[in-house]
Amino acid sequence: MNKRELLMYIEKVDAGLDQPSMLYIYGSAVCILLDQPDRTSLDIDIAAPYSDIDFGALSKAADRAGLPVNPPDITNSNHIEWIQSLRLCLPKPDPDREIILWQGKNLVIKSGSVPDIIASKLIRYDELDQGDIQYLCDQSNIKYSEVRDAAKRLPPPFQADAIVLENLNNFEVDLGMWRREV
Repeated sequence: MNKRELLMYIEKVDAGLDQPSMLYIYGSAVCILLDQPDRTSLDIDIAAPYSDIDFGALSKAADRAGLPVNPPDITNSNHIEWIQSLRLCLPKPDPDREIILWQGKNLVIKSGSVPDIIASKLIRYDELDQGDIQYLCDQSNIKYSEVRDAAKRLPPPFQADAIVLENLNNFEVDLGMWRREV
């Protein structure tokens, strides 16, 4: 889904909710909502423990919007990934640093700070993640130390994960290279 499609889904989910709710998202959907050019994704990653919504109400509203939650099989269709705490590589929200990405009648969509979003992508740091990170860095004056501090706030076991730590070093090198390109 591109930004137009993502907004269409979000508006339909909002219309299907009957009480105030908040979704805390991360991943590619954040970059899409922050206007990253040509960015698309098949899923919206929702941080379940950081969201404030009735899961049943979300599932019903999303299903009516044509956006299934945690489809049982690997899919090439648009969907929502409801990520529980054991799989959640994302620092706990800091209300002073949250970003409101969208607000409707009953639904607010928030995300963490830019350093938090970058830290969440260190678990994989593939080509798409690097593109997202470079875009986020280009849009803000992020310092390596801010991302390092966010990585220290990742939940266990991610804060000490060898891949995260290696990719934090890779990010430091890449950030230097990206800043020289400007």
